[in-house]
Amino acid sequence: MTLHITEFEGGRALSDFRIRQLLPRLREVHERIDGLQARFLHLAAWDRAPTGGDRDRLAALLTYGEPFEGGAEGELFVVTPRLGTVSPWASKATDIAHNCGLAGHRVVRAVEYRVALKGKLL
Repeated sequence: MTLHITEFEGGRALSDFRIRQLLPRLREVHERIDGLQARFLHLAAWDRAPTGGDRDRLAALLTYGEPFEGGAEGELFVVTPRLGTVSPWASKATDIAHNCGLAGHRVVRAVEYRVALKGKLL
């Protein structure tokens, strides 16, 4: 069986308060780290190619929290659940999608981090 994967951009994954907490710890790892931003990224796996209506309804379900207003600057790091695991978030999101009449196989959430640097990392 071939799964059809659809990507949905999400909202902010970190508040300004959390970023201010994390930056000093990141600078301990590397002094050139100058900024951090993060947003949620949702991936939906479908057993068949989704219709435009299916994509629109799932996009509406995945619109929550504060909108992400950052840019695409900085080094990109994407953090996802381990392969083969189903997180509690994914389990609940998939159940909600099914209860809304969407025939998706699974909905998972990842976090896309952008790390701004002073110069290059290496």
